[in-house]
Amino acid sequence: MTTPSASSAPKPDPTAASTTASCTISLRHASSPSSASSRLTPGRAIALSAASLAIPFAFDRLIIDVPRFLYTPAFSAWFPWATLCLIILVIGFALFVKRAWRNPMWWFTGAATACCIGWMFAHNASLAYLWVNGTALTANFWYAAITGYTVLPALLMLFLQLSGTAYHPRHPAGLMANWTMGWTVSLFTHWSLLVETCSRCIDMAVSDDTGPKQGNHTIVRKIGIALLISLPMFCLLIPLLMQADEVFSYGVTHLFDHIDFTQLLVHTAAVLIPAPFLFSLLASVETRTREPELHALREAETRKAFDPIITTTVLGLVLALYAVFCAVQFTFLFAGAGLPDGYTYASYARQGFFQLLFVATLNLAGFGLVLTFAPRTKPLLTLQIGLVAATGVMLVSATTRLGLYINTYGMTWLRWLSLTFILLLALVLTLALVRLFRERLPLLTISFVLLLVWWLGLGMTNPDWVIATWNARLGA
Repeated sequence: MTTPSASSAPKPDPTAASTTASCTISLRHASSPSSASSRLTPGRAIALSAASLAIPFAFDRLIIDVPRFLYTPAFSAWFPWATLCLIILVIGFALFVKRAWRNPMWWFTGAATACCIGWMFAHNASLAYLWVNGTALTANFWYAAITGYTVLPALLMLFLQLSGTAYHPRHPAGLMANWTMGWTVSLFTHWSLLVETCSRCIDMAVSDDTGPKQGNHTIVRKIGIALLISLPMFCLLIPLLMQADEVFSYGVTHLFDHIDFTQLLVHTAAVLIPAPFLFSLLASVETRTREPELHALREAETRKAFDPIITTTVLGLVLALYAVFCAVQFTFLFAGAGLPDGYTYASYARQGFFQLLFVATLNLAGFGLVLTFAPRTKPLLTLQIGLVAATGVMLVSATTRLGLYINTYGMTWLRWLSLTFILLLALVLTLALVRLFRERLPLLTISFVLLLVWWLGLGMTNPDWVIATWNARLGA
């Protein structure tokens, strides 16, 4: 029996509670500074501080103030950048190897990053030749530019984020959220830890040598005291020695003549200003104990938020449009029927190739959304198979168009890139078809691995050599 007091108590609104839960992204690894500092030992805090200073210092020495020997024709403009990326990779490995060595994805990403850096070093001579002689922008030039300024930064951030917690291949959304926050939020969330680390170092330097604080920091404190004692002695002795010897006096007077204090200030700022941001980023990885819980995304995936009738209708209309398009492809492109006036096969192929690649990529993205958020029904499964088949026809059409265009105008970097990318999309499309019947297949993770393997393989083929060989045979 329910008591009157219990019956008269206000009942919570379950709708409001569920709405609040579904719209909340719980970032439990972004803990408060006090709880984060409790997991960050003094030794680790000092190590992260040293790393956050070492990286901008290397950037200043290699990029801002390029060493003179790198100006010689033996080095390309990407050599110092690749060296900086290698330093960052080594620092990340040294900091987090004990924590992440059981994570296969961490090792794979680190190996892929090292391969990209190795390619830059291996092709340094040919890239330097392009810079010195002003040669036209070749395929290797574009591969180096994309790798150096896009792929390597993305991989280094991914390598860092994988260092934090274990990665689940079938739930990559948390890692994607961490990667995004690594470029934004994580740069600001742990500044209090830096202040605490600096205050702890000061406290270690000024504390006495009795009690539990006795140790190596006592030696540092005593050296500091000795330097402070020596300072007034130097102020007394140096003027006396200058009066005793004119050569010594000349040397002391002109000791700072060659120091540009403006440049010194610029380089100091280049090291100190980024350091707090890097420390916050590293600390966000160090103090993270779990992936972010994306409640709204997980709930939408669990309850299959897409209405089956609406999804089936939309997908059916899209497939009807694709059926008409495929009929045109079989009529004009595959069957060899006559083209409209004013069109050659080369111009017809060039006109729609990139649009087809874009549509195929959109189809794969739409396939993933329907697979994740729509209920599994027989009509929808049939339409998904049809979407995969239509996308396959588009890839065949794109390949045929590209082949016609290459046979007419030869191979270039963009055409070689597109041709290999079609092969990647075809492989992902095959996996998408398998995923319809094997629910445990981590399609997104495998696709990412294949994307990295494709990019590394593209570089290992030496695009300049491939293009030159292809065009030589075509000309013959």
